Amino acid sequence: MKYEHIDWNKVWTNKMAHWRQASGKSCKECWADKKSATTYAAKHCAEHQDRVSRTLKELEIKSHSRVLDIGAGPGNLAIPIAKLVKFVTTVEPSKGMNSVMKTNMQEENVDNIITVEKTWEEVSLTSDLSPPYDLVIASMSLGMDDIEAAIIKMNQVCNGVITLFWHAGTPGWEAMPKEIWPKLFGKQYHGGPKSDVLFQVLYQMGIYPETSVSLNHFKETFPTLEAAEEYYCKRFNQITPEQRPVVKSYLKKHCSKTEDGYVHFF
Repeated sequence: MKYEHIDWNKVWTNKMAHWRQASGKSCKECWADKKSATTYAAKHCAEHQDRVSRTLKELEIKSHSRVLDIGAGPGNLAIPIAKLVKFVTTVEPSKGMNSVMKTNMQEENVDNIITVEKTWEEVSLTSDLSPPYDLVIASMSLGMDDIEAAIIKMNQVCNGVITLFWHAGTPGWEAMPKEIWPKLFGKQYHGGPKSDVLFQVLYQMGIYPETSVSLNHFKETFPTLEAAEEYYCKRFNQITPEQRPVVKSYLKKHCSKTEDGYVHFF
C-alpha cells in the first residue's frame, strides 16, 4: 500500500482496539472508584509540580479565557488554570476522578469549574458545554477510538487554540504490562497509538500543528508492596489470583523502599 493511501485514523482506531483488548479496561473503568483515583492523584511530587508549572507557562491563558479540559482527571491542570481564568469546563467520565477533583476544588477554594461526567464522545456540544472556548486542552487523555471525529468536535467549540499532550515514546505505565504480559499470557502487550500516528491523522486533516517535546517522570507511592500489588491487579483486570505472584515479583524489582513506603518510579 502506498503511503498516501493509508487511512491514519483507521490505524489509530486499530491500535486503540488492540490496546483495549490487551489492557482489559478503559480509562473510565480504571478510575471508577475513588480509592484508585486518589492513588493516582497522589502523584503530586516535585516532578509533577514542575510539569504543571511548565505547562501553564506554555498555555495561552488570560484572565478572561474560557477553557475546556478534556479528560481532566483529578484536576491537576484544571484547578491551577481555574485560578487564572474566567472559568473552566472539565470533561471527565470517571466517577472516582470527578470525586477527587471536587474534593481538591473545595480544598483549593476553586468554584469556577463546571464538571461534565461523560466521555468526550458522549458530550453534547449544546447542552453540556458553554462554547466557544478560547483554549481546549486534552492532556494525556486521547483515548478516543475515532481521533479524527474527536478533533473535529474540539474545533467546533473552540475559537482559539487547541493543545494536545500525547506520548512520543512508550509511557511509563506501559512498561509494566510490556514486561509481564509474555509471562502472564504468552503474548506481547500492545500499547496505545503514539504521537507519530496522531501527527499523520492531523496532516491528513490539513492540520499542521506547532510541536514541542518534554520529558516527564512520575511516581506512585504505596504503604506496602501488598497495596501496590492490589492497585495494579485491579487496573489490569485480566490478572487472576494465580498470576498475582508475577505482578508482585515485578514490583519487588522496580519499587524502592522509602520512609513513606514503597515508591514505583516510571
